[in-house]
Amino acid sequence: MVARNDVTGDAIQTKTASQAYRDNYGNIFRKDKTMQVRVQENESEIGKCGCGRSPTGKCIGWHGLSEEEFREKLVLWEEADLKKRKAEGQ
Repeated sequence: MVARNDVTGDAIQTKTASQAYRDNYGNIFRKDKTMQVRVQENESEIGKCGCGRSPTGKCIGWHGLSEEEFREKLVLWEEADLKKRKAEGQ
């Protein structure tokens, strides 16, 4: 028995891809060509920062930040690091 939509009574079935879908497949599923890739894969350095933005040397995801976001995060990190070092030194 065919499943039916309770509201419309139409049969529930998968439809074939339309020509518009096929024409725009690349636009729908392609990777963004304008995205800047800053991290290069190197198995011997997995976990290390590849973009040079991480203050710890390990990747903390800052490669995806805009320049303004990066500067804001860096200021906050430096303040927290300074407080941590002062607390450890006392």
